Amino acid sequence: MKKLIAAIAGLSVAAFATMAVGAQSSPAPGEAALGGYCPVAYAMMNKAMKGDPQYASEHDGKTYLLSNDEAKQMFDGSPEKYLPAYEGWCATAVAQGMKLESDPTLFTVYNGRTYLFSKADAKAMFDKDQAGTVAKADANWPKLADQASQ
Repeated sequence: MKKLIAAIAGLSVAAFATMAVGAQSSPAPGEAALGGYCPVAYAMMNKAMKGDPQYASEHDGKTYLLSNDEAKQMFDGSPEKYLPAYEGWCATAVAQGMKLESDPTLFTVYNGRTYLFSKADAKAMFDKDQAGTVAKADANWPKLADQASQ
């Protein structure tokens, strides 16, 4: 029984650590936002694609890596068009009133906006009711935007 409890506790810690790393919605200075993934690739190619440091752009104090010169020009011309909703935090968590780090490989583009997720289950929940989840998240975001992650 003690081994079972220890195993469950270990899995819980591992799961939390995985959630906490994610896309680093608030990256440390010098680290790329979105885990280095290109925000333009989500919207234009429906693909999670690593950016290239040679095509880096700064926006609101964060460094974004773009996949090529064309993507950099598009981003520089209209960054808000390509940035994920809720500053890259998990959209399903925001709908539930929380901020959780996202995995930059788990995303959905809905109505022209990119939404990131902390895990596959969160993405599946979002995909079941995209409009409802976005409405809840949009309502919660003003209260959560300046709070620390959970």
